[in-house]
Amino acid sequence: MKKYFIVSLVKNGILGGGIVADSEAITYHTGKVTVPQEYRHLVMKYEDICEVTKGWLLILPTVTVKMRNGQEYKFAVFFSRKRFINTLRDMGVNG
Repeated sequence: MKKYFIVSLVKNGILGGGIVADSEAITYHTGKVTVPQEYRHLVMKYEDICEVTKGWLLILPTVTVKMRNGQEYKFAVFFSRKRFINTLRDMGVNG
């Protein structure tokens, strides 16, 4: 069962988009052509995620996803940050 979240990737600004969570990974999607290609369809497999932390960016709630390869992605989660984190925990990600 897929779950959908409205988020923005925080990378050289706030890049609007969304995350789809399925049984294998979370995938960030954006249709903005000004976003570098590597971030337009960003797949983060659950087994590659080593840590998830909550935070704030001014008034926006954020979730930072740290990958085993050292990459780090911060997302501003506009609705249901708790449900997003619970989805990751249900899939075995530590947070």
